[in-house]
Amino acid sequence: MSPVLTPDTSEAEDFSTPIAPGTYKARIESCDAGKSGKGNDKIMPTMKVKEGDKTRTRTTHLVISGAGSSGFDEILRACHFDKLADQYKDKNLKTKPPFDTNSLVGQELLVVVEADLYTPAKLPDGTQPPSRPTDKITHYLKA
Repeated sequence: MSPVLTPDTSEAEDFSTPIAPGTYKARIESCDAGKSGKGNDKIMPTMKVKEGDKTRTRTTHLVISGAGSSGFDEILRACHFDKLADQYKDKNLKTKPPFDTNSLVGQELLVVVEADLYTPAKLPDGTQPPSRPTDKITHYLKA
């Protein structure tokens, strides 16, 4: 006999509708570390973004070193870690301090959201599924 379940999706978050472009309050709920597609270290903060009466979850991917690390610098400064951001940016400082991703958890900040377009990968038969509107966080500001 197969199991009989009692589903309740009344609190399921809508990920198919983009957040409207604008600046919103956000709170970092978790922050994982990983590697980018090119093998560079990155952090992946997951935030609750307050859009009107809704709270939306978004995860960003920020490399922490090199030319593409400006987002990491920005999120540090938005979370009032200016001194630490200055140390990471200092070319004369040979030994950089370690970074604990947990220090971002619970931080409140503002995020700038812009419209974006998601284009899925081609299907195995070579057809291209249609693109769909989405959103992306482009900047981090102090709350």
